[in-house]
Amino acid sequence: MTIAYLFNRIHHGVAALRIPFYKLRHNTFGKDNFITEHVLLNGCKFGNYNYVGNYSILNNVEVGNYCSIAPNCIIGGEEHAYWDYSTSDRVSRKNITNKRTVIGHDVWCGAGAFIKQGVTIGNGAIIGAHSVVLKDVAPYTIVVGSPAKFLKYRFPEEMIAILQEYPYYDMPQKQAKEHIDYLHKKYAIDDPAKNI
Repeated sequence: MTIAYLFNRIHHGVAALRIPFYKLRHNTFGKDNFITEHVLLNGCKFGNYNYVGNYSILNNVEVGNYCSIAPNCIIGGEEHAYWDYSTSDRVSRKNITNKRTVIGHDVWCGAGAFIKQGVTIGNGAIIGAHSVVLKDVAPYTIVVGSPAKFLKYRFPEEMIAILQEYPYYDMPQKQAKEHIDYLHKKYAIDDPAKNI
């Protein structure tokens, strides 16, 4: 273990990191992010209270607050110019590398998901495991498959409006938990775990 490894968990404005510095080029981190080992980040901006699983790769990505990115996700990155004479980035100058990918707040990306550069994922969306996302995803929707297709909304339209009106994801963790507890008391939601 070299000095380039950081503490397992650091709070108050610095990410919790367990990866070498050379894999953290040009990134910024909000409060209490947990980035696991073997993650490659390049040109990313993280909000607060996020998690990124092992072996994920993020290039030129903006991540909101309270997001969960499972292991083996690939988000952003170069698009090779299949229309050019060569697809190699060693000889072709037509490869696309400058589009920023935006992940909203409280987004869950399932294991092995691929999200194309330049795509915007709306707040509260869920990307199914091993899905290939090639276009924008609306807030509070679930998309699955290759290419990813709309499966369903997570909540009824009225509940989505309430969540957007009182954005808990802009709150510190303690307040956000209290707000979620309040929503549980005020509005009943169907909890599939109760049926197990």
